Parts: sequence; C-alpha cells; structure tokens
Amino acid sequence: MLDQTKTGMFICDLRKEKGLTQKQLADEIGVSDKTVSKWENGRGMPDTSIMPDLCRVLEININELLSGEHLTTENYNGKAEDNMVQLIKDSENEKKREKGRVIGTVIGLILLVMFLYIIVIISGGVGQVIWFIDAPSLFAVLGIQLIGLAASGQFYNFFRGIKLTFAHKSVSSEELPALAQRSADAIGLGIKITILAGAISSLIGFVLTMQNLSVPEAIGPTLAVCVLTLFYACLIALFLYVIKGLLHRLCEN
Repeated sequence: MLDQTKTGMFICDLRKEKGLTQKQLADEIGVSDKTVSKWENGRGMPDTSIMPDLCRVLEININELLSGEHLTTENYNGKAEDNMVQLIKDSENEKKREKGRVIGTVIGLILLVMFLYIIVIISGGVGQVIWFIDAPSLFAVLGIQLIGLAASGQFYNFFRGIKLTFAHKSVSSEELPALAQRSADAIGLGIKITILAGAISSLIGFVLTMQNLSVPEAIGPTLAVCVLTLFYACLIALFLYVIKGLLHRLCEN
C-alpha cells in the first residue's frame, strides 16, 4: 500500500516551501482546505483527477507525489515500477473489499428473509401476519421522524446518506469521506428520533387505551396497535443502523 503519511508530509513541506496556506492550495486545485488537511495528515490520497493540478502547483511529477519524495534520474524508473505495482495491489484490494461488502449485504438480506419467515411460522401462518400490519402506526412513526429531521436541519443529509450507501461510486473519492461522515451523523440522529417517535406514539396509544377501559373489547386491539408502533420503530432503527455501519465503512475506505 502507498505510504499516505509520507506523501502527506511531502505535500505539507512543498506547500510551505511555496508559501501557501492549506486554503490557498485548495483554491488552486479546486478542493476544500479540509481535503488538503486530510492529505497532509495521512488520512487519504489525492484523487487521480486532482493529481495533475496538484503536481503543477507543487512543481513535481506524479511519480514523486506517489513516492512522497523528490526522485533523482537514477532511481526514477525503479520508483515508477514500484508505484505501479502498489497501485495495482491497492486496486485489487479495493475489489476484494467491494466483493466482501456485497457478500455481507446478501447474507444480511438472507438472514432478514429467514427472520421474517420465522415470524410468519410463529404467528400461526400467513393468515395471521395481518396482525402485524397497521398502516396508521407506521405512518405515525415515519411522520414524527420526518418532522424531527426537518426541524433539526438534517433532512437532506439523512436521505443523502441512504442514497450514498447504494450509489457512492457517483461521488468522487475526495468528497466521499466527508459526505459519508455527515450522512452517518444524520442517520444516527434519525435512529434516535425514530425510537422516540415509536415511544411517543405508543404512549399516546396507552393514554387512549385508558380512556376506553369501559369498552373491554377495544382494549386488546388498542394495546396491539401500541406495541406495533414500537415494533415498527425498532425495525426502522435496525435498518438505519445497517445504513450507518455502511457509511462508516465508506469513511474508513
């Protein structure tokens, strides 16, 4: 694997030699100063689309950038071969990680289907599954969740996080970590709001149940709706935890 720390220190030293701040260098090549800071701290490599402009500003070549040092004529060719080998290895490792993510997702879906099948069996067959379906309860949880996200200003980041999980290749590798982190934070907030939404809806249901104690036949269905609301909230939170985990993995990669 290419030495990101060495390359980062090399970029930092060259930037200072040029008398540039991180902000000035970032403006020169069309990225944010946070991205430059990430490079210099060894937490990422410049995207291939950025490398030519970065090398132009720092007055080095791409081979020196990847090596993290100035190269003499004697060792230039050897370093070029080493860098090429490392790039190929990194590409192969990324393909393996991508394959692992796909396999993990498939296994997760299989386990989910098995879980739902077990619920159907335990509940007494397909005919009894209808007792687990209550659209108003689901809409109540989702409604409170969306209101909470909108009020907190995380509505856009929340849905972008879900989209980013399944379509992250449409985002450049320079922007991906920061976007994934903001989206993961929004998803985390969404999880908390979802659980609170389930609890609030259930409490409202219990209050209504107390008001209908004089009608015994209504107590059972009302309590069932209360429990279903919390059940839906837990299922949604479980799904969001999976999304959050995938976003954290994108941040790390």
